[in-house]
Amino acid sequence: MIDATTFSTRSEAIASIEDAIEAGGAVTDARAEYDIDAIADELVTLHSEETPEGATIASSLRFAIDADEDTFWNAVAAHELTGPITAKLTNLNTPAVIGGRATTTDTITIIRDGVELDAVDVESSEDAEPYDLAVRSIIGDKPFTWIR
Repeated sequence: MIDATTFSTRSEAIASIEDAIEAGGAVTDARAEYDIDAIADELVTLHSEETPEGATIASSLRFAIDADEDTFWNAVAAHELTGPITAKLTNLNTPAVIGGRATTTDTITIIRDGVELDAVDVESSEDAEPYDLAVRSIIGDKPFTWIR
């Protein structure tokens, strides 16, 4: 569970949320199962000190997760991604060098419940198999649908 630690960056606090969700072993990729950014928006707070004039002292900035165990898990449950997973080609024929040869890549964006789970580049091809394999490398055996 989340401890009373403060973090130097918001990213560190978010990583702590992901670690707590994955700690039980039932979830191996918290970002694929939950809207981590929404959870962080709800739970991560910024703490700082101010000068007598009211200016924020930059070196005092710290982030914390302000939640007891029930509040934490309620926020996690409220932001579970349950909708279908979709994959979409979002960037085509980007010049690239792979294995020392000039080629192009296409970017596949993987989305669930309006949340981008990940994006992956694949060497451009007329064959569908490398694209399906790239999506599977992110989501495993879960069902997904290609969208245009």
